[in-house]
Amino acid sequence: MNNKLYNTLGIVGNPLKQSLSPSLHNYWLKQNCLKYNYRKFQINDINDLGMSLKEFQIKGFNVTIPFKKEIIQYLDKLDKTSSVLQAVNTVKNNDGILEGYNTDVSGFITGLKYFRKLNIKKPALIIGAGGASEAIIYSLISRGFKEIFVMNRTRKRAEALEEKYKEVSIKNWMKMEAINTSGLIVNTSSLGMIGYPNLLLSLKDVEKDTKVYDIVYNPLKTSLILEAEKNNLEYVTGLAMFIGQAQNSFQIWFNIVPKVNSLLIRKLKSEIITT
Repeated sequence: MNNKLYNTLGIVGNPLKQSLSPSLHNYWLKQNCLKYNYRKFQINDINDLGMSLKEFQIKGFNVTIPFKKEIIQYLDKLDKTSSVLQAVNTVKNNDGILEGYNTDVSGFITGLKYFRKLNIKKPALIIGAGGASEAIIYSLISRGFKEIFVMNRTRKRAEALEEKYKEVSIKNWMKMEAINTSGLIVNTSSLGMIGYPNLLLSLKDVEKDTKVYDIVYNPLKTSLILEAEKNNLEYVTGLAMFIGQAQNSFQIWFNIVPKVNSLLIRKLKSEIITT
């Protein structure tokens, strides 16, 4: 058996140029004196990876767009969350048994904890209906939200979410009434990310206790975050979810919750600025 990669962890996806996962996980590996290395596996087709996952005995890996659903066909087991969402972002090789997990949920909830007070009686507005949106809807329902608006540029994906979750209702793109009555606004779309158009959304008429959460972390201050800042609204950047989901992945692989310190935050922020 080729076990040259046994001490290897990594991230599978495309594109991976701007991924900070190697920097984050290699920091934690060194911090915990673990003789592993974390690297990027950028592929064009999930079949390029396929059954070689077992052959190479990789300890574990993260999965990002566009393979979170496609990877499932190669796994032996799914945890409850990834089974419900039918999306996996973390895989552990447990003595040849490939186990799938979804840590986007716990990562998003980590970010929610930074808000001083979250009013779950008000609707939450989700912008975007792509891969991350369902994990976030699932997270919000688990936190007690009864009404969740989904706003997407095309309706098809949003309709699938509305059909699956009774708490979800579709709102027209940039419908101001939905924006202004929501207690929490979450951007799950690529708008505002480096290389993509900005999310052009006015927050001047929202309630002053409205919370804003953008899961995009590059740039750290997206157009939505800048708009929240301009209107003195409490906000959370995508760095919180990124670190939270990574902590959970690390715990799955090693049964260790890695520590977050100011040195690590400065390191990540400096790398975001230079990408």
